[in-house]
Amino acid sequence: MISRRHFLQASIASSFIFSSLGISNSAKVMAKQQISEKNLLDFESFGNVSIMHITDIHGQLKPLYFREPNINLGVGDVLGKPPHITGKEFLKYFDIPSNSADAYSLSSEGFSSLAKSYGKMGGLDRIATVVKSIRSERPNALLLDGGDTWQGSYTALKTNGMDMVKAFNLLGVNAMTSHWEFTLGIERVTELVENHIDFPFLGANIFDTEWDERAFQPYTFAEQNGKSIAIIG
Repeated sequence: MISRRHFLQASIASSFIFSSLGISNSAKVMAKQQISEKNLLDFESFGNVSIMHITDIHGQLKPLYFREPNINLGVGDVLGKPPHITGKEFLKYFDIPSNSADAYSLSSEGFSSLAKSYGKMGGLDRIATVVKSIRSERPNALLLDGGDTWQGSYTALKTNGMDMVKAFNLLGVNAMTSHWEFTLGIERVTELVENHIDFPFLGANIFDTEWDERAFQPYTFAEQNGKSIAIIG
């Protein structure tokens, strides 16, 4: 399966590959570090269950410049421990070389200069490339969405989340849960869930306050290679 780090690398590499920038700093960096779509998508299959997870797209369909925060306060026992470390401390803790693709993806250190070399990250077409590559070898691989999907961009605002719903239907998501989706309002969320999404919308801890009943499906099941998988939202 893909680690978060490898997934982000794949997003970066794919943004180079599918861009129309021609011979650029991005292309030079890609050539120097031998980053390509082929070698980043060449994952070794193992085990009998494959699960992909995406989250916090926040309505961003196209690649963009994304800078990790340079501060994440932790107190008490978690002070100075992941995930409450950033920048140089983050790179040092995980032994990540500075000026690398991982450093650009996962920390704020040197962002301005690295952004000029590596360019934009993300993009749902890049994610679709990764998903299709994995499913070409493992057709029943699950794709789960952790939410924070329908809110956060101009198009999501203007369509009240419909653009993201349509995109994720095409992506082939198997189930999702939610968070900032509810900034659209409970009526709009309910409308999208009941009439437009093609997969379960899970919310085990979301209740109708009037009747004290669950407002959404709490869980679902999937089967993969003879194994039953419970998905709880």
